[in-house]
Order: sequence, then structure tokens, then C-alpha cells
Amino acid sequence: MISRHQTEQEGNAQVATQSDNGATPDVDAPPALDLLPGVRARLNERLDHVGIPHRGRLTYVAALTYRAVQTVSRWFEPERPGLPDVESLARLCDGLGCSSDWVLGLTPAMGENPALQHASATELQWVGEVLERLRRMHRDSEPMPMVGDEMAPSIHDGDMLFVDRRYDRLGGNGVYALEINGRILVRRVESRMGTGIVFKCDNPAYDDYPVADVDAVKRIGLRVLGKVHAAAGVTVFWNS
Repeated sequence: MISRHQTEQEGNAQVATQSDNGATPDVDAPPALDLLPGVRARLNERLDHVGIPHRGRLTYVAALTYRAVQTVSRWFEPERPGLPDVESLARLCDGLGCSSDWVLGLTPAMGENPALQHASATELQWVGEVLERLRRMHRDSEPMPMVGDEMAPSIHDGDMLFVDRRYDRLGGNGVYALEINGRILVRRVESRMGTGIVFKCDNPAYDDYPVADVDAVKRIGLRVLGKVHAAAGVTVFWNS
């Protein structure tokens, strides 16, 4: 005589065996994501679609995502594959007018951003070529966006800076990109007799910050990211 308890045990064992063998899975397996090289291929497809030339592509994407060219290159070079971080992916999709689901391979539809409908392929290509031309003029520099109005009117919020990363310490007067407590600053550095080193904003609304010497700079945790050799922005003379 077979008890009800034995029947339930046998049934449970049978279900467990079927699940282990893969015959009757309890939950559908998630779809495989085509990340590498799928993301790279789709990013290139979208950049082709909006007319960004291959020659200036890395510089254009670096400016779009506020990332270094070296970082961006990993998203496109199969020898050193990498994926954009979440913030960079969001900026990419917003700037290129496409769906993040499409970039990640979750949907076959590329998607369109209405905000980009007014921008022609010629205009976008021109932006990429200008950035690439500036990068070639400053081969030892990498593009970095200016965030904030501390350096106005010399450098405006959103201007593209070209920072020479070979300067990892203060090397004479000039404009430097600096980092302190995880925050990136751009300041004009001046050595003044009797004062020491002064970190100065071109915007008079901000105060100067003097320190005694280079050792004092190290003590406050200030790190030199590079020396700014050039800045590029757009000036609008009229707007109809």
C-alpha cells in the first residue's frame, strides 16, 4: 500500500529531476544580451546614421559623454573591450537620439530623439571635425568639459578644454585642471612674491585661494590633472 506521503515525495523527486535535467524549467531563462561586440557595433551604426566621421569619432563621443578619449576608446576598440558606464550611456543616447534599450540589444528598434530632428547630419559632422581638428592641434592634450562659471568670461560653462596630462604637478603660471576631494576644478595658478601660490578664478564673483607653497598644496589633498592649453566654445552673435 502506497501512502499519500510517499506519493508526494515521489512526485516532488520527479519534478526536481525534470528541473535538473532542464526538461521542465520553473522559470524561463532570460534572453542573452549581445553586449560585446554588440554595443560597439550599434554605437558605430548610430554614429554613421547621424553623420559623425570615423576620423573624429572618439573626440566627439568624449565631448558628448564628458569622458576622456582613453576611456571612450575602450568602447570602440576590440583589442581593449569595455562598456560605457550608466551615466555615459545615458548621455550617449540623449546626444545621439537613440534608445538605450536598442544600444544594449534589448529591442530591435533604434528609436529617435525628437530633440535631434532639427540637427542635420552635416551639422553633427561639422562638430566632430572641429573637435578632431582641435585635438590634432594639441596632440598631447585630451578634451575635458568646463563645468561651472568660475573661469568666465575667459572660459565658459560647457566649453571644451584641452588638458595636457603630462603636467602632474604645478609647472609655472597658467591655467590648470585640478582635483580635490573628488571634485574637478579649473583655476588660474599664479606664483606671487610674499604670498606663495594663488589659485585664482577669472570670475570676480569668486575669491582667490592662496597657499604658502607646493608642500601646502599637497597637504590640502590637491591633485594636478594637467595644464590647460586651449579652450573651445561657441559664441552666438544673434539669435532669431
